Amino acid sequence: MLQEGSAPDFIDKVVTLFCEDGECIIGEIAKLLDKPCMDYHKVSRFVLELKGSSACIGAQRVKNSCIQFHQCCQEKSRDGCLNSLDSVRNDFYDVCTMFKPHASAGPAGPGLSAKL
Repeated sequence: MLQEGSAPDFIDKVVTLFCEDGECIIGEIAKLLDKPCMDYHKVSRFVLELKGSSACIGAQRVKNSCIQFHQCCQEKSRDGCLNSLDSVRNDFYDVCTMFKPHASAGPAGPGLSAKL
């Protein structure tokens, strides 16, 4: 449904951008969590950014993990944030792996969010 005749590679570009940006965001979060004095506000901003892009692309598992992660940031729970980072990272890479065949399936391929 998102595929347009005038932009046949639109889905592929959106998925690629989501995966590339998400990987950068997760890297930035990991750096922040590695610091002795953690800035929960900065971490929270990155988590909300990933949550928003996940919601837009239909990656519900990642979005839900980000919601839990954001809660840990609000509670200023370092252990909770570290555990949440693992969950978000795992869900994100699972979703990106699922997206790859769909993006290359082209206009006739199955819906992107079907298995997410």
